[in-house]
Amino acid sequence: MRYGMSHRLLVAAVHAVLLVIGSATHVWAQSLDATIFGGLAFPLYDERFGVRTPSFPGVEVTVPGSPEIRADGGGVFGAALGVSLGIFGIEGRVDATQVGLEFSGARYNLRGTGFPFAGLTASIILAPGRFDADRIPLMSLNGRITTPGPIAVIASGGISYLSDINISGSIPLAVDAPGIVGLPGLDATLRLRASPGQSSHRFGVNGGAGLRVGGRVALMAEVRGFYFGEYDLRFSSEEGDDLIDELLAEAAPVSFRPVFVNAQVGITFRF
Repeated sequence: MRYGMSHRLLVAAVHAVLLVIGSATHVWAQSLDATIFGGLAFPLYDERFGVRTPSFPGVEVTVPGSPEIRADGGGVFGAALGVSLGIFGIEGRVDATQVGLEFSGARYNLRGTGFPFAGLTASIILAPGRFDADRIPLMSLNGRITTPGPIAVIASGGISYLSDINISGSIPLAVDAPGIVGLPGLDATLRLRASPGQSSHRFGVNGGAGLRVGGRVALMAEVRGFYFGEYDLRFSSEEGDDLIDELLAEAAPVSFRPVFVNAQVGITFRF
């Protein structure tokens, strides 16, 4: 009798476990989702940077004003894959973000103070221009909360990884030297590069919220912010002469903090 009862209890327990496993498998299968999206990035960055005055024998150099760099956003596209159990879940995502930096320009005034430049004046002018960054893939792993129903509120946040930053642009250079004729204009390709040894700043955080409307195929709209540690960007030249390289070497590093707010819409497929 005890054996039969124990056997029946064991069978019932096995059936219960299988039922739970089957139900959980069903829940997990119904909670997979993939999203593709696009939108616009709005970088939060506005930096005035100092320019150290270079020193040349017999020449006095001054730099009037304070050059400025402003961030300008571009397009965003990406994809996300999520898994939920109830209202809680996790997601992995890539937000490929395009940004640019608008440069206000700078002017180097040169005045001869000794032989053989005494009495001569000249200016080297870096015209306003734009530096465009290679599209930056922001990779994230997030926890997520999703409310039930055909109109769902979604909130997620977690850790993000920032890959290499490479920013380049062609900035026209002009030489203004009264009394000296025949000086050509210059067009050097200048770059802004992240300083080495800042790999610890590659990791940041992200968070966002939005709405999902629909069933197995749904429309999604969200706003998401990304925050990373500060990078030092330095100017370099690929085609400049020795004088240009010397002037760029004296420019102070540009402090760049990658902080983005992305507004994006997309389509979600639920399985």
